[in-house]
Amino acid sequence: MTAVTNALVGRGILLTRSEDDCAEWAEEIERRGARAVLLPCIRSEPLDTLELRAALATALENANWLVATSRRGVEAVARLRAPHIPLNARTRVALVGAATAAAARALLGRADLVGSGTAARLGAALAAGPVKRGARVVLALAENAGGALERVLTSAGASCTRLDVYRTVAAPPAARKRALSSLGAERVLLASPSAASGFVHQVELDVPVAIYTIGPSTTAAARALGLDVTAEAREPSFESIWEAMQ
Repeated sequence: MTAVTNALVGRGILLTRSEDDCAEWAEEIERRGARAVLLPCIRSEPLDTLELRAALATALENANWLVATSRRGVEAVARLRAPHIPLNARTRVALVGAATAAAARALLGRADLVGSGTAARLGAALAAGPVKRGARVVLALAENAGGALERVLTSAGASCTRLDVYRTVAAPPAARKRALSSLGAERVLLASPSAASGFVHQVELDVPVAIYTIGPSTTAAARALGLDVTAEAREPSFESIWEAMQ
């Protein structure tokens, strides 16, 4: 363990992701000697209608690329599509992050291009060569995801079909907020704009705290809510946000 990491040993780190995602990061935080404090501030809701299933089946039938930016997106595609019909051999799969790629390999049988960082960076990597002009691209995204990925690919000449396959919902305003001092955390991790909203809805900032965000959109949302952001991860991953805390 390095001297820098030693500074986090025993420190309380508040996790604000959904319940199952909190558990994933909590295990890693505990392994590194810090204390994980779990306060889920968001939840993910699947979107599932007959129209959405039909649209996905039609779009995938002739797709050159399927693009997902999160594990939730991959899981949603696997849930919505007919399980006995494999992806067309010509349909390649592009993803953001190792965890998303692992889910795609397990649930969809392939992960052809894995980008790091943001959806926009994945779009730029695809537009730089793999996606040819006229390519048919299916985007499996969250309902509240931005449009940067679609804009980049459309500008490169791709024909994009965006399908919102799940939504992320912030925790509603609490009737009585919990005092931050009662939670025993000196640091707060915010991994999405929705988590920033949910955190403000649930917690009263009665003591100073260091707040770390996973990327620019989360930083902007946190500041718009009146939160002072201590540092931002250089890319959206646990390793990067852990690095930012150090």
